[in-house]
Amino acid sequence: MLAYCDYMAKVINDALKKDSHVYGSFVDSVGRVNYDLGPQGEFRSTKKTMTVVDRNGKNYVVTVEEI
Repeated sequence: MLAYCDYMAKVINDALKKDSHVYGSFVDSVGRVNYDLGPQGEFRSTKKTMTVVDRNGKNYVVTVEEI
């Protein structure tokens, strides 16, 4: 069965970045989508993560992972 983690992570990342540019948004910055890779760069899973910072400087990790 196919997993769409790449697509979902991109959609979420793009939406958060767009929201960060709206006046009054709670989102200050959004990092790039990170892949779940091993020490030598080998593919480990379809999990994707991104870091988000709110306007108060609090950090969050947003994770997309098939279950």
